[in-house]
Amino acid sequence: MKRLLGVLATAALLMPATQTRAAVEPNCNRYKPLALEVGWQKKDLPRLMQICLRESKGFARAWNQRDPYTGSYGIMQINGSNKRFLVESGIVRKHMTELWSPRKNLKASLALFKRHGWAPWKGNSAPKIVVCCTR
Repeated sequence: MKRLLGVLATAALLMPATQTRAAVEPNCNRYKPLALEVGWQKKDLPRLMQICLRESKGFARAWNQRDPYTGSYGIMQINGSNKRFLVESGIVRKHMTELWSPRKNLKASLALFKRHGWAPWKGNSAPKIVVCCTR
C-alpha cells in the first residue's frame, strides 16, 4: 500500500498541471457577427477585437474582481462603476453579472463607446482575470 501511494504521488508530480478549460477555447473573433448585430461599425471591429483579446481573451464570464466597484465583467471588461448608466440605458436590469452575456456586454461596450469613445479601454487591465463558471 505504501509503495502504491508512493507511485501515485510520483506520478502526480510528474504530470503537468492542467487548468480547467472552458467548453469553448478563448477567441474574440467569434463575436464579430454579434458585434455587428448589436450596432458596432465594421470599421471599429479590428480595435474592438484587439481590446476584447487584451481584456478577456474572449472568455464570456471573465471577471476582474481586483478592479474597483465590484470589478469588471465579460468580454470587454465593463467596470461596475458604469452600473447606473447601464441600468438607466436599459442594458442591465439589476446585476453586473448580466454582462457575462456577450450580447449584453457588446451592447454595453457600444453604449460606453458612443459616450466616451475608446477611453474606457485605454489602460491595460488584462492581468488577474478570473473566469467564473457559476452564476
